[in-house]
Amino acid sequence: MIKMLIELNNELIENDGYSIEMMWAEIDSVFDNIECTKNIIDNNTVMYESNPNKHSNIGDLYTVYSDITRIPNFLIYATKWTVFENIDDASLPLSETDALSIAKKYKKIK
Repeated sequence: MIKMLIELNNELIENDGYSIEMMWAEIDSVFDNIECTKNIIDNNTVMYESNPNKHSNIGDLYTVYSDITRIPNFLIYATKWTVFENIDDASLPLSETDALSIAKKYKKIK
């Protein structure tokens, strides 16, 4: 199972003249491709969850990382991107990873 918590800086998005709705639409399309459910926590934060009955999630994890980091300015506008996963063993507890800091380090974004 995979869960991803994403939080955006709406104020920064608006100040830069971008559309918050368009940013969420681009993020949603990444998760639609792997059939995740979307749970809106508030107007800044969303939790996406994979299908718990899916046999393998490792490919989905790679797909999301690859696709979401290609969204223009995602790594600048995101204030939180946390991955909770136990990949392919539902008997294990979910581990937590700060994907935002890893992606920013890899992409050399401060």
